[in-house]
Amino acid sequence: MRRGDLICFGFLVGVSATAVSSAAAQVAPGSGTGYGNDVWQTGAPAVPALYSARQTPNNTPSAPSGPAGSQSAQSGWPSWYPQAPGTPWAGGTLFTGITAGTFFDDNVFAANSNKQSDWAFFARPEAQWVRQGQNYTFAADGWLEGRSYARFSSENQVNGGAGAHFTIMPDNDTQIVAGARYLHEHLDRGSSETVVVIPGVGSELLSTQFAHPVAYDEGLQSVALNKRNGNWWSSIGGAGLEIQYQNPAIGGAGAALAGTPIDLGYADGGIGIVNARLGYVVAPRTSVFVEAAGNTRDWDVSYFNSTGYRLVAGMLFEQGPGARLKGEVWGGYMNQSYNGTTMAGVSSWTYGLGLAALLTDNVTAVFEGRREAKEAALGLAVLPDGALGADAPTCTADVAVCVSDVESEIGGRVDVHIAPNVVVGAGGSYLEDDYQGPLAFDRIDRSYGPLASIKYFATPNVTLGFDYRNLQFSSKGGVAPAGFTAVTALPYMKNVYLFSVNARW
Repeated sequence: MRRGDLICFGFLVGVSATAVSSAAAQVAPGSGTGYGNDVWQTGAPAVPALYSARQTPNNTPSAPSGPAGSQSAQSGWPSWYPQAPGTPWAGGTLFTGITAGTFFDDNVFAANSNKQSDWAFFARPEAQWVRQGQNYTFAADGWLEGRSYARFSSENQVNGGAGAHFTIMPDNDTQIVAGARYLHEHLDRGSSETVVVIPGVGSELLSTQFAHPVAYDEGLQSVALNKRNGNWWSSIGGAGLEIQYQNPAIGGAGAALAGTPIDLGYADGGIGIVNARLGYVVAPRTSVFVEAAGNTRDWDVSYFNSTGYRLVAGMLFEQGPGARLKGEVWGGYMNQSYNGTTMAGVSSWTYGLGLAALLTDNVTAVFEGRREAKEAALGLAVLPDGALGADAPTCTADVAVCVSDVESEIGGRVDVHIAPNVVVGAGGSYLEDDYQGPLAFDRIDRSYGPLASIKYFATPNVTLGFDYRNLQFSSKGGVAPAGFTAVTALPYMKNVYLFSVNARW
């Protein structure tokens, strides 16, 4: 199982300014926390986040690096999505909201065959408190979500999160941005690379066989110091992520393996990154920059540990009056070196993409992408305590198949304001995991995820929504000669149809 695999599928799709996802609550204007992955900042229309449907929760974190600037600058983009008025409270403004609805999943367990479908119901209240002063902004938010399935109570779950971030400007050319967040969520079925052989079926993904979805707790922190000197600007920053999983057991579908515990200790640990940027403003709210960043991926099973760096150049687009593009895009070189002898080093190109564009006054688009080095356990072994897992002896002996991974993702969506109260959207995403080293036997996993949505603004405070997501997972390679462990994986496909209502005040 890849460290911290997660399908963020269409189950948690927001219907308006509330993005129902594992990210921060987005019930208020100005809830963006920085640059990079947080492209929807003040003034941008909120849309469901772009998910490959196999995106993982242990992506390398990023610091909010960019040129120091006024935090009160507005984008000037049209306000299609009604903004919650908020309530004055404790010297700031309190924004609250709730999203509730139902969805139909035609392949709950992400199975290759014998698909089972179910309806589920969810409710997600959330709140955000924002306080702004002459030279600072502070925001705190939290959310809680419950999901209940009609047929399969094993899939019921409660998720939640809380966080805060602030921006301080000691002077007009200096900016300090920092934030922290805690999340409690569950991995979705079909999200892992690890396979288990089921007699009469074949090599199924292990996460399809758990008795219950795996719960995990994650912490995220980031800080950056941004400086501006005329057209030049610089940023130094750091970010960290810690993640801990609850160990699952294989359910009855695993036949002979039913009840076997899974030790996910190899997936527990953390990621740290430091970065430095130097940029130059080439046009209003448009900069070019170069960046050097170093990272460490430190897990409880040190066999999977690695250190790496990237050297990139890119462009950054700031929000502000008249801006029709915001976010950033960069590309360059990455290198990652691993502890384990079966973990092949990575020396390859890399990129990052997080852009929002106002194509016309009635059409917006958002694009996201990344490419980074990760690690994977394609197969597990029996540990001394009887659980299935991975450690240095089993990885070295090729009993547990422990390899490195280059993960690439790209996605985009377009939203069109077709009527005063109606917005329709469409898009898709693509995720590829290219497993490295001879023991992976050229295995490559690919996931495709088209999407479509329609939103109706019934009142300034109430939005009705319909979202459709499709996921197609396929895998090639992984066939091993006699004496080696095969790591082939069966494909699967699912469709999710979600109906929701969102109220904000």
